[in-house]
Amino acid sequence: MRLRPHHLYCQFFSHIDFSNPPRGKAFHETRAKMKAFFEDPEGELQVNEGPDMICQPCPYFNGELCIHPNGGETGVRKWDARVLQGTGLEYGQLLKVKELKSLIKQKAPLGFCLTRCSYYRNNRCEPGEMRE
Repeated sequence: MRLRPHHLYCQFFSHIDFSNPPRGKAFHETRAKMKAFFEDPEGELQVNEGPDMICQPCPYFNGELCIHPNGGETGVRKWDARVLQGTGLEYGQLLKVKELKSLIKQKAPLGFCLTRCSYYRNNRCEPGEMRE
């Protein structure tokens, strides 16, 4: 599994309703596969630079990059960079799910989550309360 940094990190804290606005069946199927993958502590993943498997079926993906109205690819790459800086992860790095979870438990909450993240400010994320 290859995922960009903010997808690796934020999934453990967010409680975003992806059905409003609707993102479609393929997106929800991919999210379900991702969630199931993270239940296996021995699952191996790679820190991906740029769009990943969850981006592909998203209606905010134009085939090359994120076009989400809250910043698009430029904004997403800034979040990715902040996650890398805060966790010490690197693009291309391979690690197991249990290693990622342990690292995130040690590092959370990242400072920018509490000061800069609009999802946190809008009560759509709890960066200090990691969900398994």
